[in-house]
Amino acid sequence: MVTRVHGKNGEPSLYLERIKGMSKVNREVLFSFFLLMLATCPLWGQVTSKKSLTPKDYHRWSTIFLSQISDDGKWASYTKQYDYGQDTLFIRSTEGDTQYVHPGGGQLEFTPDGGKAIISKEGALQLQDLHKGEVVDIGPILGHEMILNGRWLLIKKVGAENNGYNLEFRSLKTERTFNLKGVDSHLMSPTGNKLLYIKRERGRYALNLLNMESKEWEPVVLRESRFPLQQLVWGPSGNSLAFLRTGDETNNDLDLYFHEIGSKTNWFRLDGAGSFGKQGLQLADYRLLIAPDDSKLLFGIEPKQGSLESKGPGDEEIVELWHAQDPLIYPRRQLLGLFPDEVRVWAWLPMTGKILQLSTSEHPYAIPTPKFDRALIYNPWDNEPQFKRDADKDFYLKELATGEQQLLQDKLSYWGKYVGMSEDGNYLKYFKNGDWWVYHVKKGIHVNLTENLQTDWSFLDYGRKEDEVPYGSPGWDKEGNMILVYDRYDIWRISPDGKRYKRLTRGREKGIQYRIDRNATLELGTTHYFSNFMDGSFDGTKGLVLKGSGDDQGSGYFLWSAKNGLRTLVYKPKRIYGLKKAKDTQDYIYLEETFDEPTQLVYHRMGQEPKTLAVPNAFQSEYDWGRSSLIGYKNKKGEKIEGVLVYPAGYEPGKRYPMMVHIYEEQQYRLNEAVPPSEYQIMNASALSSNGYLILYPDIRYEIGKPGESALDCVVSAVNKVVDMGLADPERIGLYGASFGGFETTYIISQTDIFATAIAGVAVTDLIRGYLSIGKAWGLGEAWRYEHHQLRMGDSFTNNFQSFIENSPVYQAHSINTPLLGWVGKEDRNVHWTQSVELYLALRRLKKDHVLLVYPGEKHTIRNKERQKDLSRRTNEWMGHYLKGRPKREWMIKGEE
Repeated sequence: MVTRVHGKNGEPSLYLERIKGMSKVNREVLFSFFLLMLATCPLWGQVTSKKSLTPKDYHRWSTIFLSQISDDGKWASYTKQYDYGQDTLFIRSTEGDTQYVHPGGGQLEFTPDGGKAIISKEGALQLQDLHKGEVVDIGPILGHEMILNGRWLLIKKVGAENNGYNLEFRSLKTERTFNLKGVDSHLMSPTGNKLLYIKRERGRYALNLLNMESKEWEPVVLRESRFPLQQLVWGPSGNSLAFLRTGDETNNDLDLYFHEIGSKTNWFRLDGAGSFGKQGLQLADYRLLIAPDDSKLLFGIEPKQGSLESKGPGDEEIVELWHAQDPLIYPRRQLLGLFPDEVRVWAWLPMTGKILQLSTSEHPYAIPTPKFDRALIYNPWDNEPQFKRDADKDFYLKELATGEQQLLQDKLSYWGKYVGMSEDGNYLKYFKNGDWWVYHVKKGIHVNLTENLQTDWSFLDYGRKEDEVPYGSPGWDKEGNMILVYDRYDIWRISPDGKRYKRLTRGREKGIQYRIDRNATLELGTTHYFSNFMDGSFDGTKGLVLKGSGDDQGSGYFLWSAKNGLRTLVYKPKRIYGLKKAKDTQDYIYLEETFDEPTQLVYHRMGQEPKTLAVPNAFQSEYDWGRSSLIGYKNKKGEKIEGVLVYPAGYEPGKRYPMMVHIYEEQQYRLNEAVPPSEYQIMNASALSSNGYLILYPDIRYEIGKPGESALDCVVSAVNKVVDMGLADPERIGLYGASFGGFETTYIISQTDIFATAIAGVAVTDLIRGYLSIGKAWGLGEAWRYEHHQLRMGDSFTNNFQSFIENSPVYQAHSINTPLLGWVGKEDRNVHWTQSVELYLALRRLKKDHVLLVYPGEKHTIRNKERQKDLSRRTNEWMGHYLKGRPKREWMIKGEE
């Protein structure tokens, strides 16, 4: 292998190995020599015991991330991220052994021809020739992008003081450069062959066009102005542009300009003051959108400053008016900025001068169809007040030409992207009452696509019938404009009239859930601006890459095409993830791992044996390591449930071990998850396993209205199963949970004394107070979490008061006998930190054994590295005392002065 390590100067500083050129005969002789030495040398032949893992070893482990593969499949890259050291970027040949190393890591892009790598790191840029290994230092930059189909690099650099920035165009093939200095702003065309840029000189602004398709790159001045140009935008075709500009010095009114490239005189202007001033309105400094055919332009209108309508809350506000019948409570309105000066969307047809209003105060949101001939309009708060996180929405379809609108469907849930458009705009798709529907725009008819197909298209979110969630619909197959829909296991292809359909996979029979992998599947590009409402468009003739997840906890990837059907790329009883496909070839890279096998980067060409490119933590085999397995148990209803059990490193059959139980809904995904040891992670499974603990991750099945009791039932059943297996010491079992898991932990220890200790982070402890509070993160009353979400109470506290009391750990504090360690971030916006304080004060008054760790400045999770390490250390010391009999630390006995 040839390994070259590159320093700051870009020059190779070290050749580690060079055996690539060694002949096959010489390699065999060398191998025979090693065998001889192993056979004859007593020291080498000894079987040595594996090392025990200690915190001093943790620095060796790294995590692979940011893996990439070049378009031609000949190069792969990845970064090794360290908790304890400097990240490192690697570039590796997939065919040979050449490897380049860049200490410090960085972001990498391969050029389309696979000849170079572009590496950006800490505001600097490097180009590496992948064939020669040479590195060119570009130096400090402000940003960069590849243009002209990856043949050129556009680099933004610091310019002269108070005179904008500089743009450098660099050919990635010839190293030729072209420079523009003193640029105020710039914008590449969607087609990547034209550049708009603004220069400011002697108090004037000049809008310039650089056409990079011409032989001579000569900028053309399109327009000059005394006033700044705002919201500059290209049309999707790359043949038009638009911007806003102040009309004159006497007022601040904006005018709107539209220009078709190719004609010096083909300018259009919409006079803002003349068109809207008499109505008390003005053009808003708001984003502009040009239709794909350049025929229409969307812009924003707002009340004119100083008008009565524009007045909202401000410094002069005397009182906040909170009315119980308001659709939205005041903090929510304030967070969203929903006051009378909201911008409304209008359309302008430059060729005819016609202007049309799309959104109104009744329907403030307008989403144009791809051709901009119609718009979906809606009001997110039509069905407020209500007590889900997001209200159901009534969608209307509005004709731009006539302004007429009609109801598409009422009370559609948008949670999970239930509404979408086909790329040509001829069909609108939505999910309602357990089925997928399509609305034929031109025919004006609704078709139920799935009513006659006997399968489930949805599941119950958090167990409530009114919170039905579809398995999904990724989009449309280009061939025949067929809709793609998921059931629990499979992918279906259905015609818009519902008469033709085909199940593309056989996941139900195999127990494998198939889903289209968007990161590795060829998709058609779209020029639409509202991606949340646009479906993907897939070409089944070219093939789809599918992600597979099995009921057996296996995983992998598959290839499907109309011609060949389904073929397996890789499927194993491991965690297989992170697949990347080469754009131009059938080359793939992916990551695979298990709990006891370190993560490896694998290269796979279809039809050939996979090749391992990197195993950063291969040295893990030197250490005693735990293993994971599934265990089965039953709740009180007799339902079969599974959880994950991690065995201690060096496990000895017949010996009983201390065990930590980690709880949070379903956790089977942890079965094959590789976990690098770390002092910065609470309940790190590898560190705990190496320290002689069993770790149990039980799945929990919930009954609506009884979240605490459900958790108690399943967790105790799982614990008893491990004890009955002769593995766990029943006197040395601890419980851990954070957030919702913190609620479950504090509830469980109020109902049972089987745990020697418990640790609860950011816990909900008072359900009534939580229900009657306002969440900072959303500006919403928290009722939705209890009636429709994770807390699963299923009803209001007034209708179910006793159940709220019974499920609140703080009201059961008198029954808590388990020593409890709590932790919380003082700036938590998800669960207010006083929820933990309530339980602290209750246990303090009852003189119970409890310590609460409060981290100032931290939120729902601890982000500061030193505080992470502090929390990890304290939880390990707490477990060490209560589960291993170690002496109490001083902080466990008294507070620090």
